[in-house]
Order: sequence, then C-alpha cells, then structure tokens
Amino acid sequence: MALNDDIAYVRAKLSAYEAADTFQMSGASVGGSAGVPPEMFDGEIESDGWVKWKMLPSTLSEGDVCDLESELRVKFPPLFRAYLLAAFHLFDQVRSRKYDQLIFNSDVPLHTPFDPIRDLINAWRPLPDTGFVPFAEWGDGWGPMCFDTQQRRDDGDYPIVWMDHELIIPLGHENLAKRGAVLHFVNPLYESYREFFEDVFSVSEES
Repeated sequence: MALNDDIAYVRAKLSAYEAADTFQMSGASVGGSAGVPPEMFDGEIESDGWVKWKMLPSTLSEGDVCDLESELRVKFPPLFRAYLLAAFHLFDQVRSRKYDQLIFNSDVPLHTPFDPIRDLINAWRPLPDTGFVPFAEWGDGWGPMCFDTQQRRDDGDYPIVWMDHELIIPLGHENLAKRGAVLHFVNPLYESYREFFEDVFSVSEES
C-alpha cells in the first residue's frame, strides 16, 4: 500500500478505537509541565488533575519521519511510519487481544511527537544496532518489543519479538551489541507490525 493509503487506514482505525469507549484519561499539563496539553483537552480537568483527551490531526510530513530514521539509524516498517503520521494521540497503554496482555505503547504527543519512540530506542542502545529496534514494551515494562529488522518481509514489514529485561540487561553493553548474544532471549509475538496493529487497535463487535 502507498503511504497515504496506510495513513488513511491507520487514522480510521485509531478514530474507531477512540470512539469505542477506550480509557482516554491522563494527567493534565499545567504551566507547560508533562501531561495532556490544553489543545487536546476533551472536557474539564477533574479534581485529581486528570482530564479526558482527544486525538488531533497530524501536521507531520514523510520528511519528518525520514529525518527521524536517519537520526536513529533505523528503518521503520511502512505501517509504523504511517502510524507516526496519522494523528497526534496519547495511546501509551494498549492491550493485546491475542495474548490478553498490557503493552506500553509509543504514543504520538502533540508537541513532542517523536519523543516516545526516540527515547525508547536510545534507552536500549546498543540493542538497535543488532537489528532489534524497540517500539513498545511488553507488559508494564517487562522488556522491549522490537522490530526484527534483519528478517524483513517482501512488503517491508518486520516480525515483532520481545525480550525480558531481567535476562538481557545482565548481558552488559558489549554483549547487548551482539545479535548472537541476544538471540537466545528473543520471544516471537507477531509475524508483522500490521498484525500487531490490527490486534491492538481493531474494535471488536462487542465494543
């Protein structure tokens, strides 16, 4: 699919997900602090400081994603590139229906849209240099979910795997840079990012 078609597909999925009574509450940003910026407020701030948020149209371009890939020395799968360009949103916690598992997801905030994915990838250096590029965290921070970029498919997509941080951190920086050293700890999850995206963001008929 062309990038514009992928963006339209992702945007439609996210819009349906947003409309399906998903939990869209987060701490409000006050005076420039971290949290939901006023532009994304979808109601009044509650007494506990939380506020419902809404998606906003993206102002990013394909060139912005290309620049990010160059900066991070990675190549994202086509649908993830579309995901980064489809909308500004704060879907930082999602659930896998396939595994009934919480996932800490890379969201796309309004003012710092690439910070979540940039911070995650840089936090796991030098792991991305082995071909395992983090884009989310399995469970509530159990370990990185990665694109296995050395197993590229004909459509440009990658298999999704995860690794337990309690097992790979003890490898140390030197061994974390060696693909052979981390392969033993790789757990397959999805055949592609598209499969992951559809599992997480498709709205069931019961919703």
